[in-house]
Amino acid sequence: MRPAHAEMVECVRRGFAAMFGDANGVSVVMAPGRVNLLGEHTDYNDGFVFPMTIDRGVYFAVRGRPDRKVRIASMRFDEVVEYELGKFEVPDPGSWPSYVLGVVEELRSGGFVEFGFDAVFDGNLDPGAGLSSSAALEVATAVSLEQVGGFRMDRVEMVKLCQHVEHAYANVMCGIMDQFACGIGRSGHALLLDCRSLEHEDVPVELDDYHIVIISSEVKRSLVASAYNARRAECREAVQILCRFDGSIGALRDVSLEFLESHGSELSPVVRRRCRHVVTENQRVLDAADAFKSRELKKLGELMTASHRSMRDDFEISCPELDFLVDLAISTEGVAGSRMTGGGFGGCTVNMMNDAAIAEMRDKLGEYEARFNLTPRILVLRDNLEAGAVTVCP
Repeated sequence: MRPAHAEMVECVRRGFAAMFGDANGVSVVMAPGRVNLLGEHTDYNDGFVFPMTIDRGVYFAVRGRPDRKVRIASMRFDEVVEYELGKFEVPDPGSWPSYVLGVVEELRSGGFVEFGFDAVFDGNLDPGAGLSSSAALEVATAVSLEQVGGFRMDRVEMVKLCQHVEHAYANVMCGIMDQFACGIGRSGHALLLDCRSLEHEDVPVELDDYHIVIISSEVKRSLVASAYNARRAECREAVQILCRFDGSIGALRDVSLEFLESHGSELSPVVRRRCRHVVTENQRVLDAADAFKSRELKKLGELMTASHRSMRDDFEISCPELDFLVDLAISTEGVAGSRMTGGGFGGCTVNMMNDAAIAEMRDKLGEYEARFNLTPRILVLRDNLEAGAVTVCP
């Protein structure tokens, strides 16, 4: 077991014992966060994405009960929720109970969960950093309930359920990428996902002298914010207009750049820019997966940087802090590419850089701190974790 992983398993085990008296027979489930290498805001447009899990996530310690009582404690937020299974009150959208209890209620109403349980959870993912802490929380909850409920759910169906919870309980109309990566991602691989068919391919991560490096801007973002849902509405508006010229268009996934150039004048300038990002980003994902497989790392880096420019200029989901971090990175020798990652409006950048560049970037980040009065953090991925790991405590 990796040291950080073992430490988190022990942390939630101790937390469970402190909360409920002992940790006998407790199962500890981990669902990792994810970083998206390419393919932002393409998932809800039926497009392509290219995420990978990271080496940290959400950890759930859980044990079944013979009655219908549910007790869940969050170590991070120092809060406890207690209620009778079936007597459900919808939590505030975007609060941690909306994600956790949403999963519990969906599984209960589906006949999977018939008895109560005690649970404690924590994690080493930073909420609001754009690394899918909410999706990891949903997946960890669902896998935990498999342990106490004695059922096994098809993992793709579980991922769909977790996405539904995000829509129905957190009021975020997200695509399926985050839950899919957190629930199905493999160690040592990135995940090429077709968000329409859900066909997916595990692509080995072989970067030679480079590493995937995540730099947190420390600008907290919330996908509950109206800007995210507004982008989705703009994409939907574009489809409604463009399908008049081709009835086979069901999503922006079906629009080519040539078609957009021919009919883009029918769209408002803003909506046309949104379309251009999605259309070109889909192609970048496919090109990046090919570059990854053939180890054309220079090309992969160029595609990452082009993706950031598209998100900055056409989709307008970046911010000055993220742009500054990307500019710092691409001006550093040994950096192949850099882009913001996640839903936008804050969070992290993802970079491909060698060891010398990592050392230089650590020094350069003083410029960022001086300008924005924020202290960014660097996470160098030496490996990544498998989704749904389970440890049973004696």
